[in-house]
Amino acid sequence: MDGLTVFRIIEELKAEILGARVEKVRLADPSTLLLKLYSPARHPKNVWLVLSVEPRRPCVYLREHAPEESSDPAPFLQRARKLLRGARLRAIEQMGYDRIVRFSFERPAAMLAEPDEDEESLSTEEEDSVFREVILAAELFGRAANLFLLDAAGRVCERLRAQGPAPGEIYTPPASTKRNPMTLDREDFQKLVSSARPLSACLLAEVEGFGPLYAAEVEARWRAMSPADELTPDLAYAAFRSVLEDILRAPEPILYTREPLERLNPAQISSRDIRLSAIPLVHAEGWTATRLDSFSRAAGVYFDLVRQSELMREKRTALLRYLAAQIQKRERALDRLEADRRALGDAETWRRWGELLLANAHAAVPTASGFLVADYYDPEMQRVEIPTTAPTPQQAASEYFRRYRKAKQGAEAIAARRAAIEQELDVLRRARERAEAADTLAALEGIARDVGLDLAPPPSVPEKKGKSARARLPGIIRFRSSDGFDILVGKSAEDNEWLTFRLASPHDVWLHAADYPGSHVIIRRAKGQALPPRTLLQAAQLAAFFSQARQSKAVVVNYTERKFVSKIPRSRPGLVRVSEFRSLTVEPKIEAERVLEG
Repeated sequence: MDGLTVFRIIEELKAEILGARVEKVRLADPSTLLLKLYSPARHPKNVWLVLSVEPRRPCVYLREHAPEESSDPAPFLQRARKLLRGARLRAIEQMGYDRIVRFSFERPAAMLAEPDEDEESLSTEEEDSVFREVILAAELFGRAANLFLLDAAGRVCERLRAQGPAPGEIYTPPASTKRNPMTLDREDFQKLVSSARPLSACLLAEVEGFGPLYAAEVEARWRAMSPADELTPDLAYAAFRSVLEDILRAPEPILYTREPLERLNPAQISSRDIRLSAIPLVHAEGWTATRLDSFSRAAGVYFDLVRQSELMREKRTALLRYLAAQIQKRERALDRLEADRRALGDAETWRRWGELLLANAHAAVPTASGFLVADYYDPEMQRVEIPTTAPTPQQAASEYFRRYRKAKQGAEAIAARRAAIEQELDVLRRARERAEAADTLAALEGIARDVGLDLAPPPSVPEKKGKSARARLPGIIRFRSSDGFDILVGKSAEDNEWLTFRLASPHDVWLHAADYPGSHVIIRRAKGQALPPRTLLQAAQLAAFFSQARQSKAVVVNYTERKFVSKIPRSRPGLVRVSEFRSLTVEPKIEAERVLEG
């Protein structure tokens, strides 16, 4: 969502929800805040404000029906409920045409909540003066997207993601050197675009509000306006102004899709197959244009489709990765079985040689490598050499009969095992074909269940309310990664042992600083679920920080699945044996978000 689209949505929000009262505060997921607003002037009177800072799709819009609520309340949510419930929305301000929006709320003087356990109590007068105005600042750009709760002085009270100004610091929005598109005159515009870069690249780098969509549209209109081979700066400026004028005209939003919206299947599209625009797009020729009556409704349809598409892609990828691993595992097992079969040798050869050695027990001629005997199975009775290290033909025959029995029994066992593995491979390969062709989420989940894979989100440690919550995870420090995964850190040797062998699941990821005493660290995840590199990095940083190597600049951290970690018998708590692992080098620090108990 670029700055100019945010501008149109904010203009619509000002007309819809200014003066509305906050009734409920929720989290739809770790990156999406939901505010239920009541406004008697609109119909229906209740509406949900959606503010998402998910790095791939930060957005803001209204929707009439409540999305599902996360079951894992974060510190930000607890603070937002305390400060925003009952407050009225008095102002909405976009910072220029950038993707930074400030929502200013006014709290009635009577709204005085109980202080948190870890805060100093404020008197009625102090809290009223500090929090009469509460500001919710939304930074809606990519990986740095975040939400901040600010007091009237602009000091950060809480932040949704563990980046940017920390609680207690004065909030300063990211500085921008880009130019305001509405005040950019012809001369300045031509200076900006006079470089060797394409026009769209210049707009992305130099002008506020322009994302890839509108930058491409300016370039498309410029080329459409220009005679062949006459792309003049004046016509470029005319195309630039025509896009801005269309956006300022408050048009109806348009969803562009590669096929009609009603026939669109989220399983078969990506975010590149659907575009949300405030204006008609010249460069979307051949696409289906669907006009909607509000930007919020258009944004809701757009982001729902994108989310469904991404969810389908993520689950399909996880399932296909799991199936590939299972198929490879069984193919390797078949290779090992074939190697075992070759190592056992041919049972009939061993039997035949044993019988020849016994039949020639008194006539066998010793050689440097065995015995020379008459081959009674050969019509011409030619003599053959049978290799052996045994001193007598009888002992050699006994050894070959033993090898015959082993080879025969082994071949039968190998054949049975091979048949079972090939049957499993057939099931897995057919499941892979079905997964590649699946066109609904239910179909993918059904295939996953058939092969024993759980495609659920990463598991989190359940929360409880009240003062007894701290007893829920004794001796464990809990963090949340930027991707929403729970990271658990043991405080002591006994806590490490309990965390690793009692709390962690076999498919969770276990980390520990190499060659230094320290905490066991666990990343909780669903079976077969891919682990984002950023989550692994943040957990490794914690493992380094909570070790005796904390003062080092670089620490090697070992990591593996929990199932490869075993307790050393009769050893003191916390000592383990790791059968296989990988390593990475990190700086000891805390970048993951601390989850406070209670």
